[in-house]
Amino acid sequence: MPQNDAVRQSAASMSQTVLALAPTVLGLMIAHMGLIVSAYGSYSSTDQGIYADGSSILAMLPLFIFMCVLGKTRIRLVKKHIFVLTSIAIAVQAASIIALGVVLLTGNLPKTLSFGLSVIITLSSYLSIFYWLRRARGASSSSAATIAFGSLLLSEPLIYLASLMPHGVACLAVGLLTLAQFICQKYARCRPLVENIHAETTPLGYFGFAERMIDGVRLLAILALGMLLLSFAVGILRCFPDGSPIPFSPATRVAYMALEMLLFAALIWRSFRGSRSVMTTSIWVILEASGVIALICYAFFPNNLAIGAVFTTVFNAGMTGFMWYLVVAFSSFGNRDPYYYAIAGWMVFMVPRAIARILMEIAPGSMGDAPLFAIVAALIAANAQLVFVQIIWIERTVSNEKSSATAKSIRTLLGLDDAVKEDPASIRRALMQDNTRQMQNQFLLSDRETEVLTLYAMGLTQRKIAEELCISPGTTHTHIKRIYTKTDLHSRQEILDYIERYTG
Repeated sequence: MPQNDAVRQSAASMSQTVLALAPTVLGLMIAHMGLIVSAYGSYSSTDQGIYADGSSILAMLPLFIFMCVLGKTRIRLVKKHIFVLTSIAIAVQAASIIALGVVLLTGNLPKTLSFGLSVIITLSSYLSIFYWLRRARGASSSSAATIAFGSLLLSEPLIYLASLMPHGVACLAVGLLTLAQFICQKYARCRPLVENIHAETTPLGYFGFAERMIDGVRLLAILALGMLLLSFAVGILRCFPDGSPIPFSPATRVAYMALEMLLFAALIWRSFRGSRSVMTTSIWVILEASGVIALICYAFFPNNLAIGAVFTTVFNAGMTGFMWYLVVAFSSFGNRDPYYYAIAGWMVFMVPRAIARILMEIAPGSMGDAPLFAIVAALIAANAQLVFVQIIWIERTVSNEKSSATAKSIRTLLGLDDAVKEDPASIRRALMQDNTRQMQNQFLLSDRETEVLTLYAMGLTQRKIAEELCISPGTTHTHIKRIYTKTDLHSRQEILDYIERYTG
């Protein structure tokens, strides 16, 4: 039957994509898991109060400065700098988590030391997470959904196992596991580029707005505001009603894990089936419904808040995955370095949530349950009106260029302004990449060989190529010899002559 054929085709496509993306998915999973187990206590309760949210705000301060520098200068980090930054972040993440585990096992943990380690863990974990999201730039909608939600899906059983251990032992185990990101990084660099994996015939979800850049700018601004509203809501729900974390019982802990895994698996499956609505409207409905159900459970089960906390945690995890998905969209469409979009997107999600959480803890129970219900309901309703009305409006006015003129300040803030003049070196490199891609198809060159060929044809020495790609000079020399053998061109000049004659 045609329907069964479509299902088999989707399953085959998904399995091939998952295998190709495995190093990136596993790397993101490990980076996220290190943060959750150490700073968030493996989600044995909804959160860890100021210990987690306060450290999030402090960790965001240097990242905010970094984002401002990237936004102002419009520089793009080279691979060598990215490699060094990521290596330091992973090493610091592992060392700080292990240090926290050791201190916890000694049984004497001063609050200042605990908080300081939490800030270091949070900052290094964010940088590690941002690296894996950076690797996803240029991905198709379904590949982005696989990376974002697949990493969360795989991490849940491991985080649950960590929640059954003493916190110190869990930190030691996860700290050592964090070092496996180096292995994932090595294998990810050997796989095809993410942008070449499972490209849909027509872009789906928010990636479909790449062909309508002006409308995409407006939409992404609306998405950022919508996420900000929901972040305030989830910050209140995580410590409802008196500012205290809500502990899970064994049953509710398993329930939220099962719900999350089913939800994320369904989102990935629907994205591979070519659903145009799953990552545009359906995801918002799911997030808003989770918040509303959490409110209802808090109202009907005031003596067992863990029931409502199940849906609150699903709400929070869904927002995490969706924000990662949006960061990939920003990075794929924008003109600034991907770190700019990762930091900006994460701030939109984390800072309002942390502020709401801290305010609840500073003034516990000062408002009463009814006003809190009203505030959360109003935030969710405002988000629904904002997002859905704007999506409909954009679709109705897609052919009207006047209506899609977005304020320049918003364009600049989002980093999606299309009036950025490319420097001559960037233009030359883009043209050479186009030429070498044609040679890749003609001579069946690998992705790494094509990268080496591009830089080699641009006049870089083997030492400079090795520094740019973070590989050894010997490996660079081997790649060039293979290029010579496959193309039957045996000098830089012969390659340039071939490009001038047969490509472009």
